[in-house]
Amino acid sequence: MEITLKHPFTNAAGQRIEKLSMRRAKVKDLKAANRFGDKPEDQEIALLAILTDLTPEDVQEMDLADYTQMQSSFRRLVGSGADAVADAGAAGAVVPVSAQ
Repeated sequence: MEITLKHPFTNAAGQRIEKLSMRRAKVKDLKAANRFGDKPEDQEIALLAILTDLTPEDVQEMDLADYTQMQSSFRRLVGSGADAVADAGAAGAVVPVSAQ
């Protein structure tokens, strides 16, 4: 999946990053990301770095709007979250309505 950044940045290696290519995750990627720390946010950063061939440090230097876009792209790839529901063409969330 290609992700065009709204706010390109220069990574630690001095490369200008304007687009990212995210591949589908495998169980081994999740296991590798879990070794990056006990905090869920550190594990998420590590997993997204693995899937986009960046370093965790590069991911942390991204603009928050681009990071949020990367999270949404990941959810679409794995088929979870609101983004996946929207992509599937569902009507939306079920909201309870009072009969009164």
